[in-house]
Amino acid sequence: MHVHPAVSIAVTSAALLLGLAVTAAGQSDAGDPLTGPGDGPWRRLFLDATVMEAHSGLERVFHAAEKYQGNPLIVGDRPWEQVWRYPGPELHGTVLRDGDRLRMWYRCYSPQSTTCYAESTDGIAWTKPDLDICSWGDHRLTNIVDLGQVHFPLVFHRPWLKDPSRRYILFCMQLHRGRKHGAAYSPDGLHWTFAPQTAETPLFSGGDATNYGWDPYSARYFGMRKTASYGLGGRSESGRGRAVGIAWSDPGDELRWTVPIDVPVLAPDDLDPDATQFYNAPAFAYQGMFIAQVWVYHARWFKYGVYTDERMVEAEAGSPCTTDVQLAWSWDLVNWTRTPDRKPFIALGDSARNDFDCGSIHTARAPVLVGDRLHFYYAGTQGRYLNPRPSAIGLATLRLDGFCSMHADDREGWLITRREPMLGPEVMINASTAGDGYVIAELLDRDGNVLPGFSREECVPFTGDSARHTLRWQSASLDEVQRTGDQKLRFFLRNADLYSYLPTQLGPGG
Repeated sequence: MHVHPAVSIAVTSAALLLGLAVTAAGQSDAGDPLTGPGDGPWRRLFLDATVMEAHSGLERVFHAAEKYQGNPLIVGDRPWEQVWRYPGPELHGTVLRDGDRLRMWYRCYSPQSTTCYAESTDGIAWTKPDLDICSWGDHRLTNIVDLGQVHFPLVFHRPWLKDPSRRYILFCMQLHRGRKHGAAYSPDGLHWTFAPQTAETPLFSGGDATNYGWDPYSARYFGMRKTASYGLGGRSESGRGRAVGIAWSDPGDELRWTVPIDVPVLAPDDLDPDATQFYNAPAFAYQGMFIAQVWVYHARWFKYGVYTDERMVEAEAGSPCTTDVQLAWSWDLVNWTRTPDRKPFIALGDSARNDFDCGSIHTARAPVLVGDRLHFYYAGTQGRYLNPRPSAIGLATLRLDGFCSMHADDREGWLITRREPMLGPEVMINASTAGDGYVIAELLDRDGNVLPGFSREECVPFTGDSARHTLRWQSASLDEVQRTGDQKLRFFLRNADLYSYLPTQLGPGG
C-alpha cells in the first residue's frame, strides 16, 4: 500500500465538497446501485475493514468472480477480426448500460488497431450490427466504428449534457496523433470527432494500456496511467517494472488534466512473486470508494542497467508471461489496498484444456449490473504475451457487493459495526445463509449497551439469499431518547455470509 498523506487529505476533502455540487447539478449517479449518491450514504462493504469495530468467530473472505459456463460470448467471426498474429476480439475497452441495452466497444487488429461495436439486451447474446461507418476491403457494412486511430476505446455516456454532439466521450491513446492521449466526442457512440485541443498537447503522459474512469464524487474523470516502477534514468534497481500511476481531470473540464503524483500508486511489492508486474488496473467508482481490476502480468523485470526493449524481452524469458486479474480498492485513487492472499479475482483458464482464456485476461473498464449480478466482461487469449495468440470475449459474474464477506460456519460468530446516527430501526443487508443458518442483529448505544426493544431475541431472523433484505425488530421505532447519539449494530451469523449492510434511516453525518 502506497501512502501519500497530504494528497489523500486534499483529495478526500475535495470529494466531500464537490460531491454535493455534483448532486445539485444533476450529474451524479444518485440512483446507480454501483456508485451510489455523490455524497452518500453508501452501502458498507467489508472491503473496508473500518466498517467494523470488533468481531469474533467470523472469517473475512474475499470472493472471486464466477466464469460463465457458456464462454466465450464473442469470437472473431468477421473477416476483419481474423487477421494478423492476434486474431479475434480483445476487450481493452468498454461495456456500459444505455437504456434497455448493453453496448460494447472492443478492439481487434486488421492489422491496424480497429474499434468494433456490439450490443445486447440480456448481457449474454451479443449482436454485431452492420454499420455504414468504416468499410474493410470489399465490405462496406461492418461493425467497425474506428479504423487505426483509437488504441483502447474507453467510452462514457453523458445524457445530462445539453450539447447532443458530446453526449458520448471516448478517451484513448490517439494512434493517428503520435500516440498522444486524447479524447473524441459523439452524439450516438458510433460517429466520433476528435477534440482538436489534444492534437498537439496530450491530456497527460502515460503508456498505451492506460485506462480511464469516472469519479462521480468529485465530478471528474481519472486515468489509471500505465507507467513503470523503475528509478530515475530508466534504471531498474528500485522497481519491479510495469506499474500504475494516477491522473485526473479538472471538474467540468475533461480536457484539462493533472498528474498529482509522478510515481506509481499501484506497484508490485515484496508479498508478490518475483515475476510480477502490473500492466494496468481499470478502476471504477463503487459505493463511495474505487475498485481496481489489477492486470497482474507474471513476467520478470531486469534487475540492473538501463531500460531497452531488448533487455525487457531477455528478462521475461523463462517467465510465464501470462496475465490474470486481482483486486485493489481505494477511497481517494491514491492510497490502495490489495487482497492479502493475492489470489486472482478472475483466474486464467486451464492450459491443459487450451481454454480460450488460459494465456491472459484483460477486463473492460467497469462492470455492469444485470439483475443482482455484476457482469465483468473480459478478453481472454490462449498464447503467451507477444506470441501469436487468438482471443475472444468472455464473462465472469459476481453478486452485488460480493467482493468480500464476513463468514460464519456452524459455530455462531458476531461483529460490531462502527457508530452511526440511526434514526430508524431498520437495516438493509446483503446476505446468504445455508442449512440452519441465520443473520440476526441487535442495536447498541455508543457504549455497547443493548437498546430496550432491539435485542437479538426481538430481531426477525433472516434466512435465505438476498442482495436487498430489510432486517427489522418487533419494535416499531426508536424513541426520542434512543435517537440521541450514535448507535451500533451487533450482527450474529451462523452458516451465513454477510456482504454489506446499510441502515435505512441515517441522521446528519451518516
